[in-house]
Amino acid sequence: MSEKETYEEILEFIREHREIEFVYENRQYAFLSHKEGFAFVCENKTQGPIFTTYEEMIKESKINGETFLELFKNNELTITAVF
Repeated sequence: MSEKETYEEILEFIREHREIEFVYENRQYAFLSHKEGFAFVCENKTQGPIFTTYEEMIKESKINGETFLELFKNNELTITAVF
């Protein structure tokens, strides 16, 4: 699978509001559904607010100043599960 297809697949998961788990710098992160919206978590602890939209969560959640998509494009994280 090419890098573009992989990136396109991630974009599709985002459009579908799928839960994504990934590892970055040996720490486990996830984008999860929450009863009040969507949550960005690191090692089972919520990072920041509960977001009202999935898109807002993806755009505003940052690790070391970079978004999930930036880290993914730069091959700096590993996707471990998609639900």
